[in-house]
Amino acid sequence: MAIPVEMPKMSDTMEEGVLVAWLADEGAPVAAGDVIAQVETDKATMDLEVYDDGVLLKRVAGEGDSIPIGGLIAVLGKAGEDVSSVLARYGSGAPAAAKPAVEPAAEPAAVPAASGDGAAAPVAAPVGSAPNGRTKASPLARRMAQEHGVNLASVSGSGPDGRIVRRDIESLIGTSHPAAPVQEPVQQAVAQQPAPVAGAAYDAIPLSQMRKAISRRLSESKFTSPHFYLQIDVDMDGAVAFRQQLNELALSQDKQKVSYNDLITKACALALREHPYVNASYMENEGEIRLHNEVHVAIAVAIDEGLITPVVRNADNKGLSQIAAETRELAGKARDRKLQPHEFEGSTFSTSNLGMFGIENFTAIINPPNACILAIGGIRDVPVVKDGAIVPGKRMKLSLSCDHRVVDGATGAQFLNTVKQYLEQPMNMML
Repeated sequence: MAIPVEMPKMSDTMEEGVLVAWLADEGAPVAAGDVIAQVETDKATMDLEVYDDGVLLKRVAGEGDSIPIGGLIAVLGKAGEDVSSVLARYGSGAPAAAKPAVEPAAEPAAVPAASGDGAAAPVAAPVGSAPNGRTKASPLARRMAQEHGVNLASVSGSGPDGRIVRRDIESLIGTSHPAAPVQEPVQQAVAQQPAPVAGAAYDAIPLSQMRKAISRRLSESKFTSPHFYLQIDVDMDGAVAFRQQLNELALSQDKQKVSYNDLITKACALALREHPYVNASYMENEGEIRLHNEVHVAIAVAIDEGLITPVVRNADNKGLSQIAAETRELAGKARDRKLQPHEFEGSTFSTSNLGMFGIENFTAIINPPNACILAIGGIRDVPVVKDGAIVPGKRMKLSLSCDHRVVDGATGAQFLNTVKQYLEQPMNMML
């Protein structure tokens, strides 16, 4: 019986996905867990795996098509099987006769590279026996093995049912990153823009899934959450000296250097532990205010297509060096659009830093369902009065946007003052 392959829900905010690249041909044999396509969600470009063994009888969706969750993408089955009943069930309007499948003997040797590891893809699936006794491996693993001259027959797979996945090849070639030539067609497809038309009044750029999600979610937040704003000026002299000492120590121990953003992340995490109503969510449908028992700080990262907020989980329990290393890794993945859902979902608080662009002060829109977001300005050299004399000092403005349904003015102010105290006395963060 022919099996439909539907668009899965790949993130908590996803409503539809764009099929940006097919990685398997019609008529090709596929095994459960194989990546057959890549899908652009509102957060990232992700691998689409199949649940079942069979032959890819029909590619229903075309590259560039937008498909709602549950929409039909492809049909699997036995070679030569009729797919008309599946197409009719989904109302695709496609012709009843499926394209005859070719004999499933040929190995898909030159499968285009996938951007992620099959084992880490969002659609986990059990793997059955390999057809024709072939070595089971994800398309990306096959591509990497081919480029690095690795014989798949000599590799022990660590994926489901012994399937060879990316990490198995990486462990052999001694790198945790895909080889440089493995450049995704996805990135190229996403980056494609219409060529300028001579004499045209404007260039039209189609809305990406990420831009649509940003528009929808921030509009909902701004128009439904009653925002109010609190601002505070922080004396950063102590933080500057503390960071310099810390980074000299990190350099001597070959550890990750700490940025000001890392200091602020840690200060916020500790302050959130002390102020549970800021580490909270207003859940209207559930009729409750949710006070989170864990502190997960999201950090806004700008990428070419928009904005994404990877999450440093349990940041209150992590050291500064660990926060620094984790933040660098997450930011790199965000820019490569390689983040997995567990890396950008589930935040309890958010920060946004525009200080590196010379912005002294701004306010940010709350990232729902968070109750607050902290906007971070740049550190300024200013004249300050100390002991009756004007001396040079370093100051930084912080702006806290609060959802008044959860956080009252005094609550927000107390939280902001706690963050200020940690930054002005940063040694307290080490206790």
